[in-house]
Order: sequence, then structure tokens, then C-alpha cells
Amino acid sequence: MAYVKVNNDNLIKAIRDFTRQVKSEGILREVHNRKEYMKPSLKKRWKREEAVRKRIREERRERKMVRN
Repeated sequence: MAYVKVNNDNLIKAIRDFTRQVKSEGILREVHNRKEYMKPSLKKRWKREEAVRKRIREERRERKMVRN
């Protein structure tokens, strides 16, 4: 659960911190995924495809690090 304490009436910084926490915890993605019912077979397919995308993304990062 994202929680931010406002210090010295600095609301802009609190909103920025809250937004960062929501993104890092994946709350918006979870809400989007739960918007509609997804059959278990589709969940498996989505999870498998997401793993492939993640692996490709990590390989690109590694290649980029090797080049530099």
C-alpha cells in the first residue's frame, strides 16, 4: 500500500513521491489487469508472453552495457 507523509506543507513533493511508489509497486498495472475477468488459459499465455518480452528487454540492456 502506497503511503506518503506530507512534511512542511510540501504537497508537490508528496504527490511526486506517491506517484513514484504507485509505479514501483505496480498498483496501476494490477488495477488494469483486474478490470475484466481473464480466463486461466489467457493468464498463462499473457504471463508467458510477458516473460519473453522481459527477457528480450534484459538482453538489450546487457548488450548496451557491453558496448559501453
